[in-house]
Amino acid sequence: MSAGGTPGPGLIPAILAGLTLRGSGLLNGRPPRGTPANAPRDPDGPGYETRDVSVRNTALVMAGLALAVLTVIGTMVWLMGAFSASQRRSLPPLTRQQTAPLTPPPPNLQADPYADLDRQRAGAAAQVFGYGYSDPARTRARIPVDRAMELIVGRSLDAPER
Repeated sequence: MSAGGTPGPGLIPAILAGLTLRGSGLLNGRPPRGTPANAPRDPDGPGYETRDVSVRNTALVMAGLALAVLTVIGTMVWLMGAFSASQRRSLPPLTRQQTAPLTPPPPNLQADPYADLDRQRAGAAAQVFGYGYSDPARTRARIPVDRAMELIVGRSLDAPER
């Protein structure tokens, strides 16, 4: 019980669950005393439990759980809507500047950025995997990376001795 003398929030659902189980026949007092667990079995017996589970009681418990879940979800949706509406009412209205659509200033420099990116990647691949000159005076040449690796593998990178 809480300080005011009223039942706590968890007590009422627990009482309702107990009453539901008691009314469904699942709680009929103590289970009957049978043979102990380590007693020898009857070899002619079926070898399994012969008493079936009540489908009706199981369906009622599942329906009760589904109803409780739907009630909680509905209550939460309603509360969220009520609280957000009260918060919206307490905020000042938006100004014309805040509601104006945002557009970037002209000129738009890239009409098709994906084509520009493809061209840039193709140019970089041509430099890495192709032959050509590195400088405008055509004094230095470049070769593909694979070919350069073939030429260098197995050789010393130190300067030759004179």
